[in-house]
Amino acid sequence: MTSLTVVYDETCALCRRARDWLLTQPCNVEVRLIDAGSDEARTRFGHLPWLGKELVVADETGRAWIGPAAFITCLWATRRYRAWAYRLSRPSLAPFAERFFYSVSKNRRRFGSLAGKKVECSWCERKEPHGH
Repeated sequence: MTSLTVVYDETCALCRRARDWLLTQPCNVEVRLIDAGSDEARTRFGHLPWLGKELVVADETGRAWIGPAAFITCLWATRRYRAWAYRLSRPSLAPFAERFFYSVSKNRRRFGSLAGKKVECSWCERKEPHGH
């Protein structure tokens, strides 16, 4: 796997915040982020019934991950959080990671109202966005 395309809900403040965070992360593979409502997303992924409703990640071969698996795949792509992706996908932690993701996803509009506000984060402020 050499590249991933992350399709996110551009109408969701939490999703946009997560997109911005991912753009700051050094990655092990090329990561492209596209809006679920874009023509490109509809052309490439319109056959997926979850498009715009769930986080979708696809590799260059067309394999796709949805929801919690997509979230773990995003972590896997990063240098800093790859080890966490492996931990969270273990049988002992995967059910908790899945429940956490679905809980956040179910309440993403509510969390998004908080995420849209400026949050002070000294670590994030030091990072420059990296080209993907």
